[in-house]
Amino acid sequence: MKINKCPRKHIHYYIDEIPELLDSLFKNNINFENIADLGCGDGAILFALSKKGYLQNIKTIFALDISAERIDAVRKIDEKITCQVADVSNLNIIQDNFLDLVISNQVIEHIPDEDRFVKEMSRVLRPHGLLYLSTVFKKWYGWYFYRNSQDAWVLDPAHLREYTQEENLLDIIKKYNFSVIKNRKHLQWFPVTDFFCKRLGLSRRIYQNKIIRYLRMFKIPIPGYYNWEMLLVKGLS
Repeated sequence: MKINKCPRKHIHYYIDEIPELLDSLFKNNINFENIADLGCGDGAILFALSKKGYLQNIKTIFALDISAERIDAVRKIDEKITCQVADVSNLNIIQDNFLDLVISNQVIEHIPDEDRFVKEMSRVLRPHGLLYLSTVFKKWYGWYFYRNSQDAWVLDPAHLREYTQEENLLDIIKKYNFSVIKNRKHLQWFPVTDFFCKRLGLSRRIYQNKIIRYLRMFKIPIPGYYNWEMLLVKGLS
């Protein structure tokens, strides 16, 4: 499959925020030469990193997602980004031990074979390379109004799983030679506008509207649902 380079074009995204744990890596001037955002979606994190100037000195940036439509959006962020429509469980365009940092933000809960995904991330990271991994963690009392393909109540209908015990994921992480540097959870907060936009089936373009972007600042907590973030390093165990 041909690898496409992203032409430069400024575009507004519905999220301009960088997860705090990820932001701290760049603020601390860690020298990343080669990075990848796996399951990048429409490039919200890469857009935010670019906006802060964090991508300026990075030599190679991969953006991979299974959605061609979303990859088309990523192409508008920065011409340095190598964009690819791909299954992130099969990273055949990235060589072994090449990356300094892998970003996987709210992706693994969508992946059919989580074991294979973690194995691939370990393969492409260099020894002592870093992995920023976030996913959904659900308490026993957590509930949201979507059902997935297994008829379970979930935060997103595309979720194949929502972790309820840390060991379910940590055992896989340790299996592929990752050590945990930081491990934390914080309550999920969702913008009220997202509820109505999703229920009405509105296009994602609605988030480019300045009023909608302002209204997204008003958020509500989702009881029982947490954003689970980890910073992992390969090869210290």
